Amino acid sequence: MQQIGNLKTKGLRELALTTNAISLHRKLDKMIEAGLTGVNISLDTLDPFQFQILTRRKGYDAVMKSINRVLEVNKLGAGVKLKVNCVVMRGINERELVPFVEMGREKDIEVRFIEYMPFGGNKWSERKMLTYQEMLDIIREKYPALRSVKGHLNDTSKTYEIPGFVGKIGFITSMTHNFCGTCNRLRITGDGNLKVCLHGNTEVSLRDLMRKNNNNDPMDEQAFEAVREMEMNRRQGLPTIDSRPGWIERETELLNLIGEAVKRKKEKHAGMEELQNMENRPMILIGG
Repeated sequence: MQQIGNLKTKGLRELALTTNAISLHRKLDKMIEAGLTGVNISLDTLDPFQFQILTRRKGYDAVMKSINRVLEVNKLGAGVKLKVNCVVMRGINERELVPFVEMGREKDIEVRFIEYMPFGGNKWSERKMLTYQEMLDIIREKYPALRSVKGHLNDTSKTYEIPGFVGKIGFITSMTHNFCGTCNRLRITGDGNLKVCLHGNTEVSLRDLMRKNNNNDPMDEQAFEAVREMEMNRRQGLPTIDSRPGWIERETELLNLIGEAVKRKKEKHAGMEELQNMENRPMILIGG
């Protein structure tokens, strides 16, 4: 996180973490020092007993402690964007929609409700999916003044607010109201593959290209430092000597590979009927 945070001097604007927040309250201060600007906390229930069933572990109190710690440091001027992500599942947690909304009555939290989506290993069933419109209806029954907030072109969530509430509400509607036409997200997985669509199972290996002609091994420290020095010189307008033979050509190949993958990004992801039959990694193996 410190290494990524150092890129702020090169134009990086945001450094956000998605977390279950079990130990966040212990590490938050050091993360902010390293450049953290946003936290997305995954939390599907506000019931401690249900939490243990869903997550197979104790820890509800620790998660709430982490949420409160983010709010505390923000009062001191930390400016960390706090979002709570809740996957809504029929028959499991839809009765908690209103309690989640009410978290933002006096707290600067954006609670984002996510339509249940098919991923490897998550026991997908269309019957368990609660649609965005159904969620709106449930919330409006208690808070009829709920209103839409204009967002940015590339937002992946639809934002709403309730007059008098400090926090906001968001809906990620991948299943019923896709936003593919304005989505500008790319993902690099932990094992070095590029995914241009979260719902697509097509991946392009950046790792293999970077390890080409190196017996499929990663760069050693000396090679990495040589490339880093070359990059620093280029940024400062100094003469660039390719101290690692073939790196500039490899970099061009890499950029072309990414460019071609982006050009193949579809205008709209597969529909619900197709998605549930497609093989896709579990979310924990896709990453952000």
